[in-house]
Amino acid sequence: MLPLHVPPSYPGGPGRGLMASVSSSSGGRGGGGSGGSMRGSLGSMSSLHDVGAPRTEDSATMRKVTALGLVVGVSSFVILVVFAVLSARMLNMEAAVSNTPGVPSVMGGGGVPSAAGAAAAKPGYGGVTPIELVPFGDSRVEKFMAKSNCSLNFFLAWTTSAAKFSLRYRRTIESTLKFHPDACLIIYSPTMTLDHFQAFWDLGYNIIVERPDVPYLIRGTPAEAWYAGIDKWKEGQYFFSHITEIIRLATLWKYGGVYLDTDVVVMQELYNLKNAVGTELSDERGEAKVLNGAVLAFEKGSKFIHEAMVEFNTTYRIDSWGWNGPQLVTRVASRFPQGEDLQILPTIGFYPIHWAKVRKYFTDEDPADQHAVWERMKRETYLFHYWNKITVKLTPSSGSLMYKVLNNFCLFCDDTGPDG
Repeated sequence: MLPLHVPPSYPGGPGRGLMASVSSSSGGRGGGGSGGSMRGSLGSMSSLHDVGAPRTEDSATMRKVTALGLVVGVSSFVILVVFAVLSARMLNMEAAVSNTPGVPSVMGGGGVPSAAGAAAAKPGYGGVTPIELVPFGDSRVEKFMAKSNCSLNFFLAWTTSAAKFSLRYRRTIESTLKFHPDACLIIYSPTMTLDHFQAFWDLGYNIIVERPDVPYLIRGTPAEAWYAGIDKWKEGQYFFSHITEIIRLATLWKYGGVYLDTDVVVMQELYNLKNAVGTELSDERGEAKVLNGAVLAFEKGSKFIHEAMVEFNTTYRIDSWGWNGPQLVTRVASRFPQGEDLQILPTIGFYPIHWAKVRKYFTDEDPADQHAVWERMKRETYLFHYWNKITVKLTPSSGSLMYKVLNNFCLFCDDTGPDG
């Protein structure tokens, strides 16, 4: 079975709460036993010559020894063939998991590490702790969270090319872990290799890439009926946005935690958020006018999330991006009472700068205003959503608010890139 590196605990870091190991055994005793029998037979043949046995008896004995040798040889050959077949089957089992489309062939996509494995593991990719094969269809996410004893679950999704996951998006991961070092991070992606975040894993953080198993996630939810028409829906131009929407809703309803878009930077702890969604745009009195689902923090089995899936299924529009996204949570919240099951945060919480004004904060323009906004965000903003659809081609200048956000809530702060 191919080995998988299992990262060790990291001195001074949050430590590893998992690793798994399943050892494989092989035969070989039969070969040694057969060799011993042959040596015994040859020894008997020598002793016959020593005592001067008659030629006819000697010939008969030789024939018996030769026949016995053939039997032993054939038996050894059969044992080797059986062992080879069993080994091939074991490798084929691993290949069935590793060679699933989009899954790298040597990474432990099906393995969930255990504490015992962590103790035996050695630094670097040369570790030899074997992986536990988890058939696809079983939930790696559930096993991962159960063994990690995480303080909070975070979920993200990345459906475009892994090569486009640049420094700016990595800051989402870094800032989340900076304030929640004991959290679980699950990134649903059909394009990233399963070791994409190995550097974080090696430092002791609980982070995995998972292939999105949408039928499993939506099983038993109102979204299951929507998925029955997937062959039609996937022809729409906004399909990837819509499938991401249903993944975030189903995941939160099934597991509970925080869903983050990848164009956010966390600026403080999110532990106290409960059944919360943020306001994107408010009226002159500060009351929520438009909500946004780029950040959702909800408990497992949330009534609001369940109602959002009902709305998604019954009012789905293949031709509209916003109708099934930001407008979805706004519609549901308009008929859902605020209280224990729904908390609506003001714009400063998640969306302190509206998308229509965000370009300015990638430049050095109006430094006094940028400084004032920055100081308020440090006090009152949970995280900053920087509207990637609008800013993806912008490079933040060194004196801009965006530059400060990207470089003050990071783990690998010395890393630089064209977009950060």
